[in-house]
Amino acid sequence: MWWEDSKYNDEDGTFTDYLKQLIDMGHLEEAALGITEDVIKSGLNSLSNEQKRVFKKYVIDQFTVSKCKRCNDEITWIEMYDAANEHGECSSCVYNDLRKNKF
Repeated sequence: MWWEDSKYNDEDGTFTDYLKQLIDMGHLEEAALGITEDVIKSGLNSLSNEQKRVFKKYVIDQFTVSKCKRCNDEITWIEMYDAANEHGECSSCVYNDLRKNKF
């Protein structure tokens, strides 16, 4: 199942930080907001199957990008907000573009 993927285990706290960022920026509403708050507080394993389905549909599927659309590297949680909401690229590709355009 998708929630068993190691990227969601949040050992370093970056997944939780990303979820908090989505809340702080006003992206989540209603059930998605409440379920996300539960994930932050108690983790994905605390959710029922129905809650996991809603969380995937309204949070994971809408606000995450698994790979950079340019180099195909995995997008980390630290760079997820910009990648998912703006350009779909990892920070290395964005930096390389900025560098090329500056010089």
